[in-house]
Amino acid sequence: MKIEEKDDKVIIDDFEIDGHIDEERCCSNCKFNLVYYEDFDAYFCPKCNYWTESKCSDPDCNYCPKRPEKPLPNK
Repeated sequence: MKIEEKDDKVIIDDFEIDGHIDEERCCSNCKFNLVYYEDFDAYFCPKCNYWTESKCSDPDCNYCPKRPEKPLPNK
């Protein structure tokens, strides 16, 4: 997996998102740095391809209802 950060974007292989790599937060499973995904206001592990937090229960939330099951497609 190739991962890089450029101008408030994170590029994972060829998939580009708005966000940043958090150098201080690591996956509890694999210890890889977490990535903040701005579109969904949530952190995820790009190596494990899972969200580190559950969706909220707020019916008026602008983020959680649109959040996909997995952060990265085709993985």
